[in-house]
Order: sequence, then C-alpha cells, then structure tokens
Amino acid sequence: MALLVGAFSSFGQQMPELPLDPAVRKGQLDNGLTYYIRHNDKPAQRAEFYLATNVGALQETPDQDGLAHFLEHMCFNGTKNFPGKGILNWLESIGASFGGNVNASTGVEQTIYLLNNIPLVRPTVVDTCLLIMHDYSHFVLCEPDEIDAERGVILEEKRSRNTAAWRMREAAGPYLYGDTKYATTSIIGTEENLKTFKPESLTNFYHTWYRPDMQALIVVGDIDVDEVEAKIKSTFADIPAAENPKQKEVIPIPNNEEPLIGIILDAENASTGYEVYWKGEATPEEYNNTQIGFLTDIIEDLATTIMDERYADISAQPNAPFMAAGFGTGKLTETCEVVMAQASVKEPGSLDGFEAMLMEVEKMRRFGFTDSEVERAKTELLSRYETAANQASSRKNSEFIYPLIYNFFDNEYVLDPALQLQLAQAIMPQISTEMLNQVVSQIITPDNMVVLYTSVKKDGANHPTEEQIAEVIKKVETAEIAQVAGEEIPSQFLDPSKLKGGKIKKTEAYVYDSEKLTLANGVQVILLPTDVEKDRIEVNIYKKGGKSLISDEDFYSFESNILSLYLRNTGVGEFSNTTVSKMLAGKQLSIQPFVNGYTHGISGTTTNKDLETALQLLYLYFTQPRFDANEYNQGIEQIKAVLPNMENTSDFRLQQEIAKTVYDSPRSITISGEVLEKASLATLEKVYKEQLFKDAAGAVVTIAGDFDKETIKPLVQKYIGSLPKGKKASVWSYRGDGIVDGVKLNDFQTKMETPLVTVLQVYKVNDAYNIQEDVNIEALAYIMNMVYTATLRESEGGTYGASVAGAMSKEPEERGILQVVFQTNVDAADNLRALAKKNLEEVATDGPSAEMFDKTIKNLQKSIPESQLRINYWSNAIRIYERYGIESVESYEAAVNALTPESIKACAAAFLNSGNFIEIVMRPE
Repeated sequence: MALLVGAFSSFGQQMPELPLDPAVRKGQLDNGLTYYIRHNDKPAQRAEFYLATNVGALQETPDQDGLAHFLEHMCFNGTKNFPGKGILNWLESIGASFGGNVNASTGVEQTIYLLNNIPLVRPTVVDTCLLIMHDYSHFVLCEPDEIDAERGVILEEKRSRNTAAWRMREAAGPYLYGDTKYATTSIIGTEENLKTFKPESLTNFYHTWYRPDMQALIVVGDIDVDEVEAKIKSTFADIPAAENPKQKEVIPIPNNEEPLIGIILDAENASTGYEVYWKGEATPEEYNNTQIGFLTDIIEDLATTIMDERYADISAQPNAPFMAAGFGTGKLTETCEVVMAQASVKEPGSLDGFEAMLMEVEKMRRFGFTDSEVERAKTELLSRYETAANQASSRKNSEFIYPLIYNFFDNEYVLDPALQLQLAQAIMPQISTEMLNQVVSQIITPDNMVVLYTSVKKDGANHPTEEQIAEVIKKVETAEIAQVAGEEIPSQFLDPSKLKGGKIKKTEAYVYDSEKLTLANGVQVILLPTDVEKDRIEVNIYKKGGKSLISDEDFYSFESNILSLYLRNTGVGEFSNTTVSKMLAGKQLSIQPFVNGYTHGISGTTTNKDLETALQLLYLYFTQPRFDANEYNQGIEQIKAVLPNMENTSDFRLQQEIAKTVYDSPRSITISGEVLEKASLATLEKVYKEQLFKDAAGAVVTIAGDFDKETIKPLVQKYIGSLPKGKKASVWSYRGDGIVDGVKLNDFQTKMETPLVTVLQVYKVNDAYNIQEDVNIEALAYIMNMVYTATLRESEGGTYGASVAGAMSKEPEERGILQVVFQTNVDAADNLRALAKKNLEEVATDGPSAEMFDKTIKNLQKSIPESQLRINYWSNAIRIYERYGIESVESYEAAVNALTPESIKACAAAFLNSGNFIEIVMRPE
C-alpha cells in the first residue's frame, strides 16, 4: 500500500531499516554477487543452495521469446565444470533426485535455481554444490546439439501447460497490463520460436543478464558459516563484474480513468467468476525493510482477514449471491501494487454475485470495520506471530529460503521471529479501528479499476456484456448502504464442568517410547511427546470401518466431493461454520472429521495453548455433529455450478474412465447429476450418527507432538474420557472396490482444446504385504523414473516427464501397484507406450544398472532422517503398529539396506508376470 508511505512520509527519514535476523550472514562480493548464509541443523547433514537471478522472461527480445525458460533447462545440460548431464549424474550419485531436489523456476521478472535438501555425505559436497551454482551463474555452455535435443521436451511442456487457466491468464494480460510488454510475455514462448531460434539468441540472453550484480546465492543448512563464506569468495572470484551492464527497463502499468472490463471465455473452463483489481504504484523498495513495511503488512492482513470473514458470512447464507469470495492485496508487477476482490458465482451471466462482492468493498470504503471485527482480527494475527515465535527453533532449512530471496529481490525484511512478535505486540495496540478505517477508505480508488469476468465458452451460454458490468459498478458507487453492525460471538464451545470425564484404567509403555492409556470408556489413547516440531501437536481418533460400513444405497451421499464440501462448510453443535471461525480467532488449530475407505474418525493439528479447544471440538464432532440444510446445500450448489462445464473437459472424462476401468465397481463413483440426486443430508446424518460415530467402541486416539504427558492427561480424561462407551467395535470388510485383475486396455478419444495424449499404465501383483517388498516397489519406481527421464524425455523428446509411483497396501486388499503416467503428442504416443513397457521389461530381465541402483539406495537412505523430523511420520508409525502390529521405522530402514539389484529385478518381473496390467490411453478426437 503505497498510500501508507505518504501517510508516514513526514518521518520517513527517521525509519531505520529493521535488523536482519542475526543468524543470517549477508554479504556482497566485489563483482556484485550478494550472498546469504545461515546455519540450521534441521535436518542434520543437509543443506539448501539457491541462486536467485533478478531477471525473467520480461527481459527477452523478440528473437528470444521463451528463451529465459529454455535457458533454465540448459543449466542441466552442460556447464564448464559439468559437461552433458554431469550435474544431474553427480547429484543423483549422492542421493538427490531430479525434480525433487534439483529444479528451477522461471517467471516474468525473476528466475530461481535450487538444490534442495542436499545430503552432506562428505565435506566436499558443499564445494561441489557451490561450483554448480557458480556454473549456473556464468558458465552454462548452451551447446547447439544440447539445445536441439531439448526443443522437443520444452514443446511437450508447452503442450501440457496449455490449459484453460493458462490461456485465460494470457487473455487477461492486456486488461491488467495495458499495451506494455507484461501483457505479451508468455514465459514459455511460441511454438515457432522454440523450433527455430538460433543458439546465439539464447547465449546473448544469458551473457547479457546472468551476471553477479543481478544474482544472490543463498546457502542454508548444517554448515559452518565462516567456512562457506570463505568458499563462496574463492569459488565465485573468477566471475567478472559486468562492464557497462544493461539495466532492466522499468515498465510502469498505464493508468485508466474508466474501468477496464474483460470478458474471458474458454471451452475447458469449468467455473464462472469475477476478479476486480484496483491498481496503484508500488511502494518504493527502500520502505519495505522498515517499520512502515512491517506496519503495511499488518494493516493488509487485518483488512484481508475481516473482508474474508464478511464474505464467508454471505456465502453461508441460503441462496447466497456467490459461492465464495475473497479479498487481498499484492504486487501485480515490480511497478504496480493492487487491491483485489474476487467472487465465484453459480451461473454464467449472473451479475448478483458481482454486485454483492463489490458492495462489501464499498461498505469497507465508506464505513470501514467495526470494533469487534478489528479486535478479532488483531487477536488472530498476534496469535500467528506468537505461534511462529514458539515454533522457530524447529524450522526446517527450506523455511528460511524464500524470505531471503525476497530480501534480495524486493528488500523485504527478514526478522528473528521473537523480535517480530515483539514488534507486533508493540504496534498492534496502536492500530485503532479509526486508524484502520482511515487507511482502508483510501485504498479503493475511482480510477485504475480492472474487472475480469471468466466463464465457459459454449453455445447458449448467457454472459454479461461490458455495459452491464459497468452499470453494476455505477450502481454500487451510488447505492444507499447501511453500516455493518457489530455482533456478539460466543466465547466457549461447551461448559467443561458438565462433562464427567473418565478415569485412566491402565497405563503401559508402548512403541517408540510412547505411552498407551486405556480409559474407562474403553478408548485407547497413545501419547508420544516429541519436539521434532516445536509447539505443534497432532491429534487423531480413528475407528475401523470407514466407507466399507456404508451400504451401496447410502454410498452416494459420501461421494468424495459431496463429503469434503459438506465437512468444509459445516459447523458443529449449535454453532454455524462462520460462527466457529470467529470463535477460533486467535487460536491456531484445525480439527475435522474424516471418512476414508476403511477407517473413519477426527483429526487435526494444534498448539499447546489451544489443545483444550481442539479436544473440545473433537468431542463435539463426535457427539454433537451438525447437519444443517443450508450448510449442506452450500456444497451441493457449488458442485452444481461447475459440474455441467466440468463434465465437458478431458480431465473429467479421464477420471470417469479410470473409475470404470481400474476399479469397475458400483462403489467407484464419479460425481454426476445422478449422484447428486441420490445423495441427501438425511442419509449423511443417519450414517454419521447411527453407524460411524454412534459410540467410541474400538476407538484409538494418537496424540503426538511437543507436550508434557502429565499436563495433557487431565484433558484426555475430561474430553476423550467423556465419549460414549459402546459395546461392539466396528470392523471393516472388503466391498469389492479394489483394483481389478486381468489385462485391460481402454483406448478412447475425447474432445480437447490442445491435442494431447495421456497414458496411464497400471501393474498389479496380488501378494501379502511385507515391508521388504514395499521397499522393493518404491526402489523400482525410483529407478523407472530415472529410466523414463533418460528415454521418454531426453532420448525421444516425447514428453515433459513421466511420473512413476508404487507401493504395497494392506487393506482393503493385500497387493502391490506400479503406476506410470505421462503426456505426449499424438504422433509419439504409441511409440512411447511401447517404449515404457520395454524399459520395464529390460529391468525385469537385466536388473537395474549398478549406477542406478547406487543412486536409488542413497536417495532412499537420504529420505529416512528427513522424514523423521515430521510429527506425522511418528503418528503414522504408531497407527501402523496399532492397526497391523507392524514396526515400520527400524524395519523400513533395514529393508532399504537389504535392497539388492536382484530383488528389484525380481520385483519388476513379478509385475510383468502377474497377468494384471491396465492401460488407459486418452486421445484427442
């Protein structure tokens, strides 16, 4: 909000920069390279290396269209010290993976290269990673034969990116950016230029813009800061400072007096909505790292929180004018900031949702916010700062990266979380309702407004005209509006004194140093204190059964879209969803029921101070669920609004064919009008109350996280111990909804805007579950990902990438699955299908190469300690032991260490010899 700079300009000179987090070492080399270094040992023996380059596709000349992104690919295809695929080969040799740990991203204005979660298996790894970044910075070879080999890969990436969302973003460019270069910059470029550009166009871009004064190196991890700083200085010393460096063109976004209105339609777009932007000049970067910048962020967060709350209230009403709406602020470009509002509406052509969304903005502009709204938002924001400070010491390496990147790009502040909390605590009381209202009254201006209407392009659709949208804008500007009234929000969900609770009948030591309690009502509670994530607690109560308890007739009401939207929109007990949200202001927790295929329960996360509230909600979701027609219908209307258009997309057709071919079960249903007709709130309520959550018989609770066992036990007794006892625990039973046996091919055609072939290959073995075979499959999937990168992507240039995943399951059926998915062009599809199968056959015959096997072992070993720094890893391990009697932590590591090329070879052969292979091929009409 540049207006805040004006408001405080009288003492702007007295606003010193906020202090950089003292744990960060920031410096600059003589050649202009900026660097940031921070020690952090979570995970231990791991580090992150990022190269932030302050250039992007905007800096391209016409002959360089798409080459900023193309250059990103060339960084993996040969540099001075790593010819050919040397970078990827070396990184994979220490356990890193392409895509997972080695990647890059190109934007309109910036480009970022990353080596993520790199295992420091020996001291020289840091030296080599710095050398890789050194080569990215100045020594990429861009050899002509490598350029030609990569053209096909990028053309396939362009094909896969050409979605409705991508096309509509490009169509919105002239409205948002006027006749500037921002409006025509596509990032990936035209097909013609990608096929025909000359190598010198690429190298000219590289040598013009990739230079140290435009770059920052970020290194965070289990490293010695002094040593890394010395290595950076020596490694990057041979990169010269730019002589007569070309400056980035500063491109202002044109002003507009009258609203710019865009009607943007696409045949594959499933939803209808409005987006409104109020443009303004960007805040000068020198203010971002001062108290003005910090105050600006707070005010923006407060306004966004309150407006989103108002929009949620409206969307929850019966016959609401819009399904959902939102408000926010942000940067459109380096030179332009925006205030934004958006709304999703049910019907194409509907103007009511647009008017209602705009009317709330007008109310904010004229009257501001109420005292109760402001206090609730301030409480919530302070709670977030407090939680961030409490959790700071367990932050992972990756959490430090992007704040440092944007300190380089935009001079954003990077504060120690404890100091950030202190600043917020000092500033927040000074922000009165009157002050906030004065600011928000000025951020909506009569000029520089852009309105985008997006919907489906189809015959018979009734879309608004630009004139009709303009009339609504004028109507709102002159409307008689009443100020929003304040409201009283209940302070507690229940009266704890009315719960009897239940005693702990038995206490015993349990797996992974946990403790297992048996309560008087029979519920077993497993407590695992761990500080792997500070001030974070995961709570889960589950029972066996899930959707397997539900009859075929009632199953429609539990279709995944219907259920998820209902759970998202519903409240609990006597409190509506919007009331619950307001009652939770200042509390950092998320609790919600779940109904999976073969288990059901309630789960969520919280902090120590909010644990009791989380347990209260768990108790209420179990004993006093809410089944409100308005909240149910809200989800149904959301589905009805997008379903007719969604059914015409190729992605939806693919999901239908997968359900029909892979599962072939009446219980494998895809959302449709028929499903909506057969679903009902009454069925949801009946099954929930009478079958799923009738009582707590057989229930198991896991609570893992940063807590004290003795402190938590009284809360467990009070809330978990008060759940109804029950007599007979539910059990799951197989309902015939697993993956089918046999050989099946579903090769079909469907309408699509971009000609594209999608291939899904599914292999299945019917074997009893064991961890060793599960690890064999995981290793085989990792190897096949490398194989397909080398063949389908690099050698053939036929796909942007193939994705391979595999695992064993214990329920509902004991079996192993290997799944291969890729997209390609029409001409290459059948060749790539055959090649994908041939590649697997080669592994089944010859086994993996020694090099690939070594890379796989190291990657799986690398992942083990990283996974163990997450609470949910331990929660899942406890539940696996409780449900199946399988110790999964030590046995998984032992299984990884027991892998052999022969075991992976045998695993591949088992899939090929099983007689179970399903292939789905979706082609364009």
